[in-house]
Formats: sequence, structure tokens, C-alpha cells
Amino acid sequence: MEIKNSEIKEIVEIALDREIDEFSMSANFYETYGMDSLGAVALVVEIQKRYDVRIPDERMPDVSTGDQLTAIVKELLKAKD
Repeated sequence: MEIKNSEIKEIVEIALDREIDEFSMSANFYETYGMDSLGAVALVVEIQKRYDVRIPDERMPDVSTGDQLTAIVKELLKAKD
């Protein structure tokens, strides 16, 4: 399954409850976009709904950029097959 950068941007915008003008897949969600713990929970919920995967709690520290999020979702999707 291909995961587009625009999909990741949309998910992050939903998690932050605001639009992001300049989105970078390598930008840190917390430092660059001001994501907090509630935003992180919203991010996980949106990922679970959209891709039908569950990001394990212990993997959450590994999810701070769009690139990392994409890699983990792809890994989890592959494991489901």
C-alpha cells in the first residue's frame, strides 16, 4: 500500500486540529508543529482508523516525523499480510 505525503499531512493536521501551510516529512511534529500528548493520541487514533493498524505504545517514541510515521505504518501493514 502506498502512503502519500499528503495523507500524512492530513493526519497530522487532524491531530493538531489546524492546517499546516509548510509541511515537511522530516520535520519533528513536537518541535516544528507544537504537537502535545493530546495531539499524539489523536494522531494514533487517526492512523488506526485510516490504515487499520495499531501502533504499539513502545513504538510511539519512534514517531516524531512524517517519514518515521510512514515507515512504521508500512511495517505494520506488511506484518498484517
